Amino acid sequence: MNEGERRFGVWRAIAGLAHGLMLVPGWLGTEQRSAAAGRHERRFMERIARRLVARVDVTGVAPGGAGTLFICNHISWLDIAVLGGALDTAFIAKADVRQWPLIGLLSRRSGTLFIEREERHRVHHQAERISQRLKAGHSMLLFPEGTTSDGIGVLPFRSSLFEAAQHAARIQPIAIGYHRGDGSRLGDEHMRAVGWTGDEELLPNLRRVTGMHIAAEIRLTPFFTPEPGATRKALADRCREAVVEAYGEIRGIATTPSP
Repeated sequence: MNEGERRFGVWRAIAGLAHGLMLVPGWLGTEQRSAAAGRHERRFMERIARRLVARVDVTGVAPGGAGTLFICNHISWLDIAVLGGALDTAFIAKADVRQWPLIGLLSRRSGTLFIEREERHRVHHQAERISQRLKAGHSMLLFPEGTTSDGIGVLPFRSSLFEAAQHAARIQPIAIGYHRGDGSRLGDEHMRAVGWTGDEELLPNLRRVTGMHIAAEIRLTPFFTPEPGATRKALADRCREAVVEAYGEIRGIATTPSP
């Protein structure tokens, strides 16, 4: 990837953000968490994702519908735009995202549920907030790894927030991954380049990723209803097994490009 490609990628991303921001005035004028607000949010995410990746492939089974708790691996900041544009869901995010410039405002408007991951004594309270959203028919997406990974594999799942999963009408494990725009597999070195890990600043990662001409894939596995009395660890283990298998399929099988 040469400097010209990097520069083109950044300008393409900036253009995508500008295109998406055109929706914000209308979005802010809608009732929070309403159907109209949801449509604005998805269109915003779709516009951003379209400028950041060559395309988004959604594979596997159909989404579970209203009130689904999606369980997904987490690789990059890019995941949010890709998943938010493809799925009708709100996100469960760490509390400090609330303070991010612009993103924090839009996250609050979109119904993101902010949680304090390190405050173990508040686990029950936070799980109850998630359960209330699910019972009201809102789908939520949880990244149970608790952080982004390098994309080589799936990190262990933190079982604490699976207390809310015990009360979900349905749980759907899904995997997100990236491959080359022509459908071929990304090697480990290039996956590490996509991953946003450690203390890396956003802009260097943005410059690198937007110059790579990658495509995204979301693979949905069959949803299930948690069995009465299922423990948090049992649910976390079941979901992780499904996510690991789906992610392995994304990493190991080249996807045929869309016409």
